[in-house]
Amino acid sequence: MAHERGGRRTQPASIYDVAALAGVSITTVSHTLSGKRRVSPESEARVRRAVDQLGYVPASFARNLQSGSTHVVALLVPDIRNDFYALIAKGAEDLAHQSGYGLILCNTSSDPVREESYLDLIRSRFIDGMVYAAGSHPTQLRLDSLRGRFPVVFADETFYGVSDVTSVTADHYAGGVLAGRHLAELGHTRAVMLTGPGNLVSSLERSQGFEDAFPGRIVRRAGAFDAASGRALIAELIASPEGLDGATAVFAGNDLMALGVLTALREAGLRCPDDLSVVGFDDVREAGYTDPRLTTVRQPAYEIGRQAMTHLIGEISTHDRRPHVAQLDRLAVELVVRGSTAESATAAR
Repeated sequence: MAHERGGRRTQPASIYDVAALAGVSITTVSHTLSGKRRVSPESEARVRRAVDQLGYVPASFARNLQSGSTHVVALLVPDIRNDFYALIAKGAEDLAHQSGYGLILCNTSSDPVREESYLDLIRSRFIDGMVYAAGSHPTQLRLDSLRGRFPVVFADETFYGVSDVTSVTADHYAGGVLAGRHLAELGHTRAVMLTGPGNLVSSLERSQGFEDAFPGRIVRRAGAFDAASGRALIAELIASPEGLDGATAVFAGNDLMALGVLTALREAGLRCPDDLSVVGFDDVREAGYTDPRLTTVRQPAYEIGRQAMTHLIGEISTHDRRPHVAQLDRLAVELVVRGSTAESATAAR
């Protein structure tokens, strides 16, 4: 971008102009913009101000634009407040940075309208690709509009009917099996299962795994992957004429739902795990600090983000030279047993 001096338009600003205006060395400017080495906060602030004032575009970025590449990728997540998605973002950003890519983070707050507005923004920007941790099933039209512009990789979800997009997920079915076996081994014969949205493969696979592994009676309730949903669903059951109908355990579709269950139990004067054992899914940070601490199925969230970004950068590098072959990576999960589950009172007698 050209800049002006004394009212006259001159050549585009150079790194030398930035260094002179900021009063620092060229090396300091380079380190500030690349992020590869630390500089003092004061020097960084001066460099940033000079870059803004001069409209400086690094030569590497200008070359990328001319070659049709920006070395910028996007990551779209449903809720960055959820520690699970924060870890996915961290894994994706770390890999992108190590590979020389900048990352644009879009947080949709699980709002389809907001998600669509972000996708419109992404489509209008010149990026090289996107990791898509969708909070809802994307329409075929939405997918086609993205893939027609750049490579896309799914993180955390796969989608029925979409077989030509690489996906990196946890083994949700295996996680449901682990939860079901754990409660069965503790002697529970009746359980409540709180599922997430029925249009998400992760929710359906966790539920199927639990049903296949738990031999007793299951009371099913569908909700959303948030604490308010878990709290409301259990409170409604407790207040119903049948109550929990003999259930001594709950398998919640994710940890946020499980945290809501713990709140509802306290409000109803019930104790966990004495009256009701609770198992979650994800192993978010809060799971280790609840009272009691939450038994849960741990997903490798950081590795999901990192591996999804690895696939994306690989697809970007071969986008115009090799036919795309979609892959499905299912990463292993593990059961983390804490204080929210115990032997069934009926089994102990």
